[in-house]
Amino acid sequence: MTTWWSAVSGGGFYTRWSAAVSLLVAGIFSVPSVGGVGIEAYLRGAAVAALGWAVLAALLVPVAVAERRMSSRAGRGALVLGALLVVATMRSFVNDAISSALFGIVPSGPMPSRIATNLLTAVALLSIVAVITSRHAASRAAADRLRAALARVASAEARRQRIAAEAREALVSGIAMLRRSRERMLDGPVDFEAVRAFSEDVRGLSHRVDRLLRSYDDDGPLEPPLPDDADAPLSMRLVAPPWLSVAPLYALACLPYAVAAGGAGVGLAGLVGGILVDLVAGVAVRRWARPPRPAAFVAVWTAAGAGMSVVTYLFLPRIGVLGLVPVLAVPVVAVLVGLCRDALSRAGADERRAAGGLAEVAREAAEVDESAPVRQGVDVLHGRAQGACVVFAARVDERAPTPDEVADFRSRTEAAFRAILHAGSDERMPPGESLDRLIEAWAPAVAVTQRIDDAVRMRLRDPETAERVVSVVTEALVNAVKHSGARRAQVVARVTGSGSLLLRVASPGRLAPRPGRGLGTIGRRVFQDGGDVVLETVLPASR
Repeated sequence: MTTWWSAVSGGGFYTRWSAAVSLLVAGIFSVPSVGGVGIEAYLRGAAVAALGWAVLAALLVPVAVAERRMSSRAGRGALVLGALLVVATMRSFVNDAISSALFGIVPSGPMPSRIATNLLTAVALLSIVAVITSRHAASRAAADRLRAALARVASAEARRQRIAAEAREALVSGIAMLRRSRERMLDGPVDFEAVRAFSEDVRGLSHRVDRLLRSYDDDGPLEPPLPDDADAPLSMRLVAPPWLSVAPLYALACLPYAVAAGGAGVGLAGLVGGILVDLVAGVAVRRWARPPRPAAFVAVWTAAGAGMSVVTYLFLPRIGVLGLVPVLAVPVVAVLVGLCRDALSRAGADERRAAGGLAEVAREAAEVDESAPVRQGVDVLHGRAQGACVVFAARVDERAPTPDEVADFRSRTEAAFRAILHAGSDERMPPGESLDRLIEAWAPAVAVTQRIDDAVRMRLRDPETAERVVSVVTEALVNAVKHSGARRAQVVARVTGSGSLLLRVASPGRLAPRPGRGLGTIGRRVFQDGGDVVLETVLPASR
């Protein structure tokens, strides 16, 4: 019920999809009986129904505009349902007026049953369309936001890695230059000024590499978004409709007419027949018409439509050509429902894929520090290499160095250079720094403010605790991007009186009517707090 109301009051109930589906149903399936039960009467009814639909659709255009401009969900819902009830009630009278004007014939059938059929069909059909389109639009919008955030975060991380690689290359080429400079110095007159000049070369390299590491700025081009399945051929989109969503839906729409024509027993029998036909067709389409088999798909549901025609003629033998409508109606409904189910499935998969990719990039950024070896190299230049220069400069300040002192200087500087060059390509981030690094990685997509207690900082030194905290924050930030375009969040972590770690991540947005499982964090609580969606987790004190 919550999902239905969200679709009704969401500001997108009347769309081009609801217009197209309602025209299809009104002009082919739900036609008035104009002058008999033969094919000519059916065609007259179809023409009347199509013209009547145009009149009623024009009346709904201002409603469609108004619902998009209203800010109150309750007001939008009341407007949408009120207009739908009015238009569905008017349909029979509009059709009667058009039929009388065109053919001089008033459509047959009791007015109460015709109005009831129109009301039931309109509410059921357009509600289903609205639920599907709203869910699809929400998933697509979330996937677009996630892909955009992923592009920003991935671009930032790629730039960070490029800078780390460039700094590494600068360090390697600089050390080669320092080795040559050292040998030139040692081959000539060695005095304080010569050693000081070499020391300046060492300091200059360390400063250049350090500035390069600090030059990170996310202004590079965005990485291409994740691929989606938008170009999948139609044959791959004809998936099996959900159980009991085709023939029973058609039978339900025809229920008021069947009750008026043959009594409650006939209406109930038609509904039961629709259920049986749908079950048989559902088994057949799942066994023999899996994608890509569009011909088999259409054949199965055409046979189901023929089955519904048999049911119709069995209980209403004098219905005439209208009894053949299910042969066309049922496969068309099956195709529409199958395509809608596939669209929802693909949109959801696209959203999950983008969310997973974003979480993976952010987690990798929190786990791996690709610039650590370069920073260590800078520290070695500042420390060991320049320290060796200071000691050697003091020795040669007033006299020439001895061969042993020269050898010692060469050995010390060479050991420092080898330590830099033999460092690994990257290192795992220390657990205590992983949360800060995660928040830094998210900066291009979400501006995160944090309030982390000192006691929590101590807890984060434990790898298992740090991993769980990073997982919770990652899920919360993914959800923040998914459900809102605000691009800001707040992370609060503190130790409770019982010693547990309370983690709270809040971001602007509205909680979905039925929030999903997200990325699978255990023990979480998701709730609405004013204008924020909050993910809260309590991690027990470690024993």
